[in-house]
Amino acid sequence: MGFSVKMNTSRRTPHTNVLVKQQFCCNKFKKPKADDGGAEAPPVLDPIPDPKPIDSDEEMEDEPPIFAEEEAGTSKKKKKRKRKTIKQTQCKAKMLVKLIDGRWQVKHFVRDHNHPLVNKPSLPKYLRSHQGISPDEKEFLRILYNCNLTT
Repeated sequence: MGFSVKMNTSRRTPHTNVLVKQQFCCNKFKKPKADDGGAEAPPVLDPIPDPKPIDSDEEMEDEPPIFAEEEAGTSKKKKKRKRKTIKQTQCKAKMLVKLIDGRWQVKHFVRDHNHPLVNKPSLPKYLRSHQGISPDEKEFLRILYNCNLTT
């Protein structure tokens, strides 16, 4: 059903800056990175600052003690969205097009992929090259925004 495409290289004329050559390739065309076991460095946390020194006991009676859990906020913690990286497989699928006499012509085409393709009609919208908002949807969102309606 499909795969994600990206523009690899292009050539422009030196004087007029017109695009004359463009290569499209599979999104997984790069060499895979050396596997480091997926280990990530733990985040560096700042130490919790000590409360201000209190000069007299009278001030301490007015304010309840503050614990580290309360200061940090024990309410629901927001989970960071984990973005999946695209696994590179050194895929050879590509297409080279050139502008000849005002028309784009396919000069080179490699069809073979070395990874599974998306085979369900409902999934291509999640591919990187298929994402985006159409101009009609953008205009509709602007209208809603101007009417103070949330989306």
